[in-house]
Amino acid sequence: MCLERGLNSMARKKKKEKKETQAKTKKTKRKKREVNIDAWIDKYIMDFVSLTGLDILELTKEQYKELLSDILIELYGSLTSYSNVKVIAKRYLRARDKINEVIAARLAFMLNELTPEQLEFIAFNIDVNTALSVIPRIYRFLRKLGRNDLLDILRVKWRNSWLKKKYGVLPPQCPCCSFNSLMPDLTCLVCGALVSEKDIIESKEFRVKFMELIQGLDCTELRALLKHDIILYNDNEVKPPTQGKLPVDVEVYIPQSLKNIIRSELREKCEG
Repeated sequence: MCLERGLNSMARKKKKEKKETQAKTKKTKRKKREVNIDAWIDKYIMDFVSLTGLDILELTKEQYKELLSDILIELYGSLTSYSNVKVIAKRYLRARDKINEVIAARLAFMLNELTPEQLEFIAFNIDVNTALSVIPRIYRFLRKLGRNDLLDILRVKWRNSWLKKKYGVLPPQCPCCSFNSLMPDLTCLVCGALVSEKDIIESKEFRVKFMELIQGLDCTELRALLKHDIILYNDNEVKPPTQGKLPVDVEVYIPQSLKNIIRSELREKCEG
């Protein structure tokens, strides 16, 4: 009886050891089958670029790897099974709009010089989350190329991005580049210009808003405005300093030429 129990115990032990060995073998096999994603990217990245239309960017293989490697890893997913490059390309195409936003923002800062095709890709694909940082980076390239069509697109994206990410009122329009990017210190966030008050006063945008201001004031308010030395200017309006200064407001000194316009309005409205 004791011998029989001993034999049974040994049999159970061997059976357990066998299962453990088989489990270890399977685990080892699974590890061996795991895809080497770096090697996969190195082998197939140019095929991916061709299948997705990203070859319009005309980058080198190493530049494409710098730009896309982590995106490809995300698209690939689990490394326990092999995926064909066409499958990965289809996954990209399903999420192309969102992925291209990331690619566009990266590309803008990756290269010191940008081709017309790269600039067009960036302009069309940046979104409200990246526009404020990317547009100042690419403005000079687009200006040099004379791509006013793309600059018009970017002006809209800049405004939308500012209102969503920064503040609920737009800064004044810069007289030099026409972006709503003129700061209270008279510097432009997009083109980098240092703007004079004379440039502001002579701009069409300021003149229109200034006339809207004085035409909307009554006699008492016009007389009060003449006593001030400055007025405040943002994209919405020109206003007296008594209305309070917003973070985006630019202070503009009232020269005699503007005071004369105020006096003329005062005479016509209140003394005529």
